[in-house]
Amino acid sequence: MWNQRKNIKLLTMKSITQIFQGNEHLMDLGPIEELIDYCRDLEGQVLERKVDDTYNKEHMLRTMLSDILTSCEEYEQNKILEDRYPELYKKVDADSLVENLIKYISTMNAKNDLRL
Repeated sequence: MWNQRKNIKLLTMKSITQIFQGNEHLMDLGPIEELIDYCRDLEGQVLERKVDDTYNKEHMLRTMLSDILTSCEEYEQNKILEDRYPELYKKVDADSLVENLIKYISTMNAKNDLRL
């Protein structure tokens, strides 16, 4: 299967039994047993890495959403204060707020490879 975003062919891992299907007797050879153990260790490391990557991206997305929510809440509070005390608070520019949020999301997307 091809990943359309980067034109990279995605490989699916075969299990050890799939690889030796029909030739199970080869699995009992000493060097093959070592190779199988090594493959199982690598599979575990790959799985751990995938879990870590998922957690890191999940954490990054949570942080981004929290930052965006905080920014929106600050905008709402400033808008209320501006309406209540127009002489003390200058008008909040919503257009610049949206532009800054877009820049922030784009920067975080590029920095953390979020593929948005």
